Amino acid sequence: MGLKESMSYPATRNRIDKPEHEGTSTASEVATGAVGGSKREASTSPPGPAVILETVQEGHFADLARLQKDFLNSKYMCCCIPLGSFTTENEVRNTFKKCPAMMEVGAVALVDDKAVGFIQVVLHGMPCDIHTVQKDEAYVYMIAVDSDAQGMGVGSKLLTWADEIGRKNCCKEISLDVLEGNKAIGLYERNGYTAQPTPFWLVPVSFIFTSLFFGFRIKPRGSMPYWNFGMSHHMVKKL
Repeated sequence: MGLKESMSYPATRNRIDKPEHEGTSTASEVATGAVGGSKREASTSPPGPAVILETVQEGHFADLARLQKDFLNSKYMCCCIPLGSFTTENEVRNTFKKCPAMMEVGAVALVDDKAVGFIQVVLHGMPCDIHTVQKDEAYVYMIAVDSDAQGMGVGSKLLTWADEIGRKNCCKEISLDVLEGNKAIGLYERNGYTAQPTPFWLVPVSFIFTSLFFGFRIKPRGSMPYWNFGMSHHMVKKL
């Protein structure tokens, strides 16, 4: 996928000096202004090991491919083809090659030097095939946490990092889409997201799209399967 428009994104790498301490939570499943977040942010969620957040670097590509593949393989296009079937390290590399600025608005979560989660934010002007990102909006294109790291607050830390990306780029809100039945909805609500009403005319369109591309039954790795009934929610948080 290509850029809708040609833009340049100056990068900043400001360190966040006050890491947040958060309790446990379960997680699942760019633009004008300066782009980028903290290069390396350490925070602890007692009890447990420290969770380190790093902006995406080339050395993370293999881990990103693994995390994305696990995340997407819980969904079956046309109810039979795992969405992660074609996710490879080379595909990840090509995505960032087309828009290098996306690396500055993506973060990887590390525990004991192992990548256990990541988040990809998209700002206006960056390629996004599932949502039209507005000028004053940041969009969470994907967030995934390894099943072994759930309950460590990784998802909340990644969402907090995304909030900072939005604020640094003068965004008024940050949004994401989530399938009906996903336990992560509770995580998003605790972090300030609110589900938006779906226009009546959009309900059948959403049903067809969700059913064809994700299937009705989602099977997350390490978690109980759930049914989405062909429904999804657009959730928004004011910044």
